[in-house]
Amino acid sequence: MNRYLQLISRTDPAALVAWLALAVVGLATIFSCSHGAAGGAEGVKLTVSPATFTNQLLWLGLGLLGAATVLAIPLRFFETFAFVLYGLALAALVAVFLIGPERAGTHRWLVLGPLSLQPSEVAKVAVIFALARFLAAGNGRHPFLTVLGVLGLCLPPFLLVLKEPDLGTALVFLAMGVPMMFFAGVRGTFLLALASPFLSGMVMFYGQEVLSSTWPWALYFIGLLAALFFSRLYMFQSLLLVTANLAVGLGVPLLWERLKPYQQDRILTFFKPQEGDLLGTGYQVFQSKVAIGSGGILGKGWLEGTQKGLAFLPERHTDFIFSVVGEELGLWGTLMVVGLFAVLVARSLRIATQAKSSFAGLLAVGVGTYFFFQSFVNISITLGLLPVTGLPLPL
Repeated sequence: MNRYLQLISRTDPAALVAWLALAVVGLATIFSCSHGAAGGAEGVKLTVSPATFTNQLLWLGLGLLGAATVLAIPLRFFETFAFVLYGLALAALVAVFLIGPERAGTHRWLVLGPLSLQPSEVAKVAVIFALARFLAAGNGRHPFLTVLGVLGLCLPPFLLVLKEPDLGTALVFLAMGVPMMFFAGVRGTFLLALASPFLSGMVMFYGQEVLSSTWPWALYFIGLLAALFFSRLYMFQSLLLVTANLAVGLGVPLLWERLKPYQQDRILTFFKPQEGDLLGTGYQVFQSKVAIGSGGILGKGWLEGTQKGLAFLPERHTDFIFSVVGEELGLWGTLMVVGLFAVLVARSLRIATQAKSSFAGLLAVGVGTYFFFQSFVNISITLGLLPVTGLPLPL
C-alpha cells in the first residue's frame, strides 16, 4: 500500500485530473446518447442501446485497474520487452484476418468469450514502446538509419490495419514516428524534407482525382528538383528524396484503387462538397455541423440535444461524440474538451523533458502525440475540416 502511495505521489496531478475529467465527460455524453429524444419524445427508436453506457463504465473500470497494475511494474520491464510486446501486437493484427469475425465488410475485432477487442488499439501502445526502445538506443544520430528503422516498425501495423480496412487508425502509426524522431535528435529540416513524399502524394491525388490532370504533380516534381539542386544536399540524400517522391506520387493511384468505395466517396465529398450527396456521403458531416452550430454558446443542456435525441446524427456515441458535446454543452463545452486534451499533450511533453532516461522521455512524447493526433483528427472531422476516416475521440 505504501508503495502505491509513493508511486501515485510521483504521477503528474494535472495530467491525471485531465484524464479523469475527459473520462467523466465521455461517460456523461454516452449516457445522453443512449437516452433518446429531447423532452422524452415518444415513438423515436433508440438506436444507441442503454447497454453502451454500462459497457463504457465497465471498460473505464478495467482501464483504471490496468493503469494501477502498470504503475506497479518498473519501467525497465517495458523497455526490456518492448519488441516482444510489438511482436504480440502484430500477431494479434494478423489473427484478426484468420479468426476474427467479419462485421459490415471489415475485419477489426477479436472475440474472446464475452469480450470484443480491437487489436489495432493495443498495437498503438505497442508501437510507442517499440519506437521508444529503438530510438533510445541513440539511433537519432544516424538520420537515414533512424528513418528506415522507424518505417520498419510503423509500416507493418499500418499496412495490416489499412487492410482491415481502417484508414484513420492506420495513419496514427505513421504520425507517432515523426515527433519521436525529432525528440531523439533528428534535425527538423531533415524531417521537413522527408515530408515531401507526403506532399507529392497529396498533389498527385488532388490533380488526378479532383482536377483530372497530372500537370500539378509534374510542376511539383520540377520544383522539387530545383529545390534539391540549390540546396546542395549530398547526392545520396537527393537521390533518396527523389526516389521517395516518385514512389509515393506514382503509388497514390494504386493505393486509391485499393480503397473501399465508401472511403473514396468520403474523401471526394470533402474535396468537392458542392457535388456531394447530403443524404449520402456528406450526411454525417452535414448533421455534425448542424448539431454543433445549434448548440450556440451555452448549449441546449445535458440530455436535451435534438440532433442526438431524434437520431439525425449518425455514430453519435462513437465517431461523432464531439458533436453531441457541442450541441448539449455549446461552445464552452467544446473548448473545455479541447483544453483538457491540450493539458494532456502539454504535460506529456513536460514529462518528456524532465524524464531521467531517453526511453521514458520518448515514451511520453509518443503518448502525447497519440492524444494530439487522434483528438485533432476526430474534432476536425466533426467540423468538416478533414475527410471522414472513422477515427474515434480518445476517452
